Parts: sequence; structure tokens; C-alpha cells
Amino acid sequence: MAWIGRKKLALIPVFRPNAIPPDQIPADWPTLILRRVLFDPDQRTGADRSLRAYIHAASSGLADLDAVVLPIRVIDQQDVPPNILEGQLGSQLRDQGFHAAAIVMLGGVNAGTAEIGGFWARFVMLEKLGTWAMEFMHVLTGFDDIRSRPGFVDSPNGEGDIGAFDEMAFARGTHPTAFTKVAIRWLDVSAITRHTGRAVGYDLHAVGLVQPPPSGRTTAVRIGSQVPHLMVEARLMVDQFESPSQLESGILSQGVIVYRVQTSNPHGSPQNNKIPLFLLTPTALKVGQAFTSDTNVSVSVTGSIPGGFAVVVDDRNAPVETGELLFYRDTTQNGTGDVNTPAVIGLGGWQEFIHLFSGVGGIIYAVNTDGQLLFYRDNHRDGTGDVSSPSVIGQGGWQQFKFLFSGGNGIIYAVDQEGQLLFYRDMTQDGTGDVNTPSVIGLGGWQQFKFLFSGGNGIIYAVDQEGQLLFYRDTTQNGTGDVNTPSVIGLGGWKNFRFLFSGGDGIIYAVLP
Repeated sequence: MAWIGRKKLALIPVFRPNAIPPDQIPADWPTLILRRVLFDPDQRTGADRSLRAYIHAASSGLADLDAVVLPIRVIDQQDVPPNILEGQLGSQLRDQGFHAAAIVMLGGVNAGTAEIGGFWARFVMLEKLGTWAMEFMHVLTGFDDIRSRPGFVDSPNGEGDIGAFDEMAFARGTHPTAFTKVAIRWLDVSAITRHTGRAVGYDLHAVGLVQPPPSGRTTAVRIGSQVPHLMVEARLMVDQFESPSQLESGILSQGVIVYRVQTSNPHGSPQNNKIPLFLLTPTALKVGQAFTSDTNVSVSVTGSIPGGFAVVVDDRNAPVETGELLFYRDTTQNGTGDVNTPAVIGLGGWQEFIHLFSGVGGIIYAVNTDGQLLFYRDNHRDGTGDVSSPSVIGQGGWQQFKFLFSGGNGIIYAVDQEGQLLFYRDMTQDGTGDVNTPSVIGLGGWQQFKFLFSGGNGIIYAVDQEGQLLFYRDTTQNGTGDVNTPSVIGLGGWKNFRFLFSGGDGIIYAVLP
């Protein structure tokens, strides 16, 4: 079933003469019902919060309604089932072209109910837009309640409910999730991108905006081919239904949400005694925030775009792809840990750089094939960010250096074709400066070393042609000194290593042949 096109709805006011507490028929009751359905301006903002406006917005114009209020019926009983008038009116209404009917009652709230996939619904005047919408959607789409229920094995106390992020869970008059919109055909499945491979960046188009998404964007990302699988989507307070305006309306936070789909039922019904949609991010993720699932899938919100967010999905169960920048953490830093399972923080192309080295504090310097010196910043330093969009801080010629490495504090050392040791300073260390005009602090012969690297605090280690490990000190660290007269601190064999580099604090790591 699907609510596509215009559906004719019958709304039947029901008065109970002996109800407890007594029903109080309002003046011009049929007009008040039509107001709720056809045009219901918010008292504070003036935005139309009618049922018709909601259905049009939530379906991106695919669904519409034509409402007819029938004469008041008197039913002298306290509890009135939604289909109580089926015998009297059911066939007649269907013959007249009605697709659904609802009994509209007086009295207290929490009376909303419906025949899922049937014909009849019931709600009261005091109940808000979300309840009216949910009950008609139950009837016309056949979609089930997806809220948490007592006794679910994964939600015994109601935690994990998708809540206000889906109309069919909490009846707050908000947009359904991308999962639900696809199920009831208000969103084509092509608007959801299947994540494949390791790490990929996506531009998410907020679910509450007109669908389908524009070129280059996706409404949601699905991670996993079978149930259970993860879904990632963007939620913004983009209209009167996503924005809080009255009690029990609107989403509670803006950003990116991640939820686990735990049902394959086309109507969203629960399976295996589990909540159909389990919300993993109760508060939507903001720019700079990230979430990692218990299945080792990371979702990072890397930026804001008009009408949505840029995210990176990193499935750490998938193999690493060529040219990705990886982030590892030696958690113990005492030799007892196992450093594995990297995060991808650069999505590709990093293998093409001629030089690539850290400037500490999350700074990464790179030299591209055009000889430019690039400045990157890993702002998060926890494996969740996307390191991209570099600044050019050196205009050209940097590819010619035999050695190029950081000395910390914005210092960059280089060895040119003449074998001179050069001193550069990145004064701003924020990507805005132009690193040029070096000082010569080593007068020649530096190109002959097998290895050359910084040990921090002005220390420079070198391995000469005899395989000795040499210790140099740049005493001034301002480009004015002459770095010469080394000490020999390793007596031989150091040139045989495959890799050799500093770990700081006097630590040197080496890889044997």
C-alpha cells in the first residue's frame, strides 16, 4: 500500500451523551475539524500546521487529501471502537469514493488508533497534528508503529526509540525517517546510497527538505546489505513540522543521526522482539562530532552545507584502499599495546605526494607533484575527521629537496641540490602564511646522508656514508646558527635500515632489512 496521489477522507464527529467526563460539543464543530485538516495556522508563527500541509510536505507533494466532514453521529457508549460505524456506513463510504474514514471524538488524549492497512481510524479533537497524521498514515500506507514497546529484548525500558525523528514512532508531526519514507514510497530507494568500500565522503540532504535530493547529494547512507544495518541521515529544523512550535512538536536536535534498522518487514513491523529502528545517536551529531558503532563503523560530521551536512563514513571492517591517509593510536605508549585497526582520515590521493610529514599538533605538510608546499590540519586527532582542503603555503620548487622534515614549532628543515641545510619557519601554523626565503644553517654536504631527521628541540640526527649515527644541534632554532661539528652516537651499521625516524624524547625507531 502507498499513499500516492489524492485520497478522499471522511471525518465523522461522534457525540457521547453520557460520556464520563461529559462531552462538550464546541460551537461549529465541523468547521473546527476542517480547520485542523485544511488550514491550521500556528498561533505564534502563522505557519500552516494542518494535516493537508503536513502530508504535502512529508511526501514532497506525492500525497494529497480531500476531506469531507459528515454529520455528527450520536453513540451512547463510553468506549467507541474506530470501526463502530462500519456496518452502517462502510460500504456506502467506499461506494462514494472514500479511501479512509476517521471517527473524531471529544474527551481526553491518547485515544488515537487505527486499522493498520484497513479503512477506519479514531482520534480526539485535543490530540495534535502528529496523532491525526499517524492514524491516517496507518490506514492508507499499512505502515506499523515503530516505537519501542514493553518487553523488547533490546529496549526493555524504552531506550533506543527513534522518537521524534520519525512520525511513525512518536506522532510529533515531524517528518518520517528516510527508511520510513522509502517504505511508504514517499522517497525513491535511489535517494539512499549504499556504502561500499572503506571510507567515503557524502553530502547529506536533510530529510525534511523537498525530495529527491539534488545532484551530488544523498538523502541517507545505508551501511550493510542485510538486516540489521545502519542508516545515516541529516535532520534540520527546515519547516514548521521539523521546528518546535507547540507542545509535542518538532525534532529535538539538529544534525546527523545514526540508527540501526532491525526489521526487514515492508510495513516496519518488529521482528525478533526488537525495536524496528534503534536510534544510536539520541542527540544529533554536530559538525566536528563523530560516532563509532559497536560494529566498528565510524560516522564523522565534517562540515555544514546548505540544507545538510558533509559526513565521512568509515567502515573499519573493510580493507584499506590505495592512497588513503590512516590514523593509528598507540594507546599505551609503553610497548604493551597492539596498534591496529586504523581510521581513514584522508579519502585518497595521498600516495601521490613527493614529501609528507607531520608538523606536530595535528599539522601535516605535503609537497604535491607541482612542487607546492601544502598545509593540512587534523583538527580532531582521534581518527574521526576528514583531512582535506589544504592551504598552499609554499608556491613551488619544494619537490627538488633531497630531505624535507619538520623541526617542530613551525620549523621546517630542507636540504637543497647543493647540499645546504636550509631553515624555514611557518610563522602562522594555520595555513595562511607563505613559507619562503630560507636561511642557510648548514654549508654543504648534507645531501650525502642516508637518513636525516629531527629529534625535536633543535636536535637533528643523520646517518653518514660510513653508517654512523650523528647528533647535530640547531642551537638557535631561528635560522641564524651554523649547524656543524656533529657527535657520533652510533658507531656503525645505521645505513642498513629500511626506515629510521624519531619518536621524540630521545626515542629512535628503526626497521631492519
